[in-house]
Amino acid sequence: MADLELSSLTRIPKIELHAHLNGCVRLSHLQDLVEDSSTLPSRPGANATPRQYFQFMSAVGHVTGSSPHNLRVVLRRVLEDFEADGVVYLELRSSPKHTGSMSKVEYVETILETMCEYQGEMVVRYLVSVDQSKSLAEMNENADLAIHYAATSPLVVGLDLCGDFYSASKEHSMAVLQRCKNAGLKIACHIAEDPTTLDHTADMLRIIGPDRLGHATLILPDSEDGKFVKENNLLIECCMTSNILCRSVLKYEDHHFKKWYDLGHPVILCTDDSGTFDTSLSKEYQIAVKSFGMSRDDLKKMNFDCIRWIFDDDVKDRLYEIFKN
Repeated sequence: MADLELSSLTRIPKIELHAHLNGCVRLSHLQDLVEDSSTLPSRPGANATPRQYFQFMSAVGHVTGSSPHNLRVVLRRVLEDFEADGVVYLELRSSPKHTGSMSKVEYVETILETMCEYQGEMVVRYLVSVDQSKSLAEMNENADLAIHYAATSPLVVGLDLCGDFYSASKEHSMAVLQRCKNAGLKIACHIAEDPTTLDHTADMLRIIGPDRLGHATLILPDSEDGKFVKENNLLIECCMTSNILCRSVLKYEDHHFKKWYDLGHPVILCTDDSGTFDTSLSKEYQIAVKSFGMSRDDLKKMNFDCIRWIFDDDVKDRLYEIFKN
């Protein structure tokens, strides 16, 4: 079946709305950035736990964030990967980090400078991430950067709440998100990924009112939270391979993407962490074709219909033309 060929799926223009910079780094991207490749972290094995994946991405982040040079090199390679996979609009997420050679301001500005210098055809935008596992003071630092750069750079289009949910404080997350919402930022919020986070879900939805939902794995369409999601037409960013490997979903055929898609609710396939989980957007599309019988036309329509949920309003008309043509 031609639709199953990756080469065919790669040619579909794609929108990627849920991708973390450090998670999209492949170990091959780092080989020439370290003196001894044996010091590079090893990708978690088949039976890895979610916490091990978080630890792996943190270790990758130590390499990418060790200098502005490393960050530039890795970011360029990640952007090239996405464009080669047919992505025409990318919102890339990363949490500003203070390292031995960079302040958080330098981290953000290095990302923005590298995006500005990028010569590809793909439209690239940046979501400043707030890691919910950090202290309230550090979360607020990143929120301050998101608010500042959203007002001063057209490349910064919103804020992402992410991070190790096992260490998260609901009160801290709510306080930071409310401040960013009050400042007019668009918010993509990781939500309902694990049973331990379900007590956050109702307040996150109703009090914060995020613009898009990351994963939302445990929000069922017929639940009270699901009814709220439907009534407010909130886009769900679905990352199938990530969910399978982190065990929040047991089988592709049972993935909540299909439940919401069949209802006509706005959902979009994303990679989450293409390097960590050894995937690509075309591979995620291939899984959707195999598991749900989706056609290339279904996949193109999914992208076209989801343009209205991208965070940069100024490029929507351009994207509509790309998909129409």
